[in-house]
Amino acid sequence: MDYKPTRPENNDNISRDSPVKEALVLLSGVIAFFLVAYCILGFMVDWAVARISPKMEAAIFSGFQVPPGIGPTEDLSCQKSFQRLTDGLRKCCDIDYPVKIIVIHSDTANALALAGGSIVIFSGIFDVVRSENGIAFVLAHELGHFKHRDHLRGMGRGIVLTALSALLTGSGSSITQLTAPGVHLTQARYSRQREAMADAQALETLVCYYGHAGGATEFFQAMGSAHDPGRLMPYFASHPECESRIAALKKAVQDQLFDIRAVTPLPAVFN
Repeated sequence: MDYKPTRPENNDNISRDSPVKEALVLLSGVIAFFLVAYCILGFMVDWAVARISPKMEAAIFSGFQVPPGIGPTEDLSCQKSFQRLTDGLRKCCDIDYPVKIIVIHSDTANALALAGGSIVIFSGIFDVVRSENGIAFVLAHELGHFKHRDHLRGMGRGIVLTALSALLTGSGSSITQLTAPGVHLTQARYSRQREAMADAQALETLVCYYGHAGGATEFFQAMGSAHDPGRLMPYFASHPECESRIAALKKAVQDQLFDIRAVTPLPAVFN
């Protein structure tokens, strides 16, 4: 009797599905796990941030310093003028703790809120904003982040994202590279929502301080579409496009019947 090798009809060690299909199912499961874990930990970060008082935050970050190489300007009159403007806006924003202003010489036109109660202004912003109202809106936007505690939320979620990727798959692993876009998409969407909230808060603060909404869109109009991402990249961007932010502000001005009057020229000390 001749031996004829044959395959068993059922073998649990051999899948009858396509390897491509199995890879897609596995990848989908990993991404879903990352997203669920990130969302749960993100909610935990928001819960913890809501319980960190400004006083506790100042104590935690009391040793924080501006990174070396980007030292603050030595123009004390500029610092003091910015501080006075910020203190006035702070009252309109219902922030009852001090916020320190740090002006840094740089070609960058931007500002950011730092943990511990500081706002960094990069002097390149004076090249794109031409009125005190325009500068005030940028400051009020950063104050809005303080009011909503966005600076701590962003920091906490960033740490969660980094730690989750490193703990589960190892830093720089192939799985991390595959799942990063999906998780980053969720983080970017959350960041854009917080930026939109800060814009809305800045508009209310501007109207409270000056009595009208003039200058609210000045910074975004000056920056223009050249700084916006491409057609697909907005989904991965941490900030909304300038065009959409201008449209949202104009709609809010119209809906809330805010006046728009002549703006206050930028003081010479800011130039």
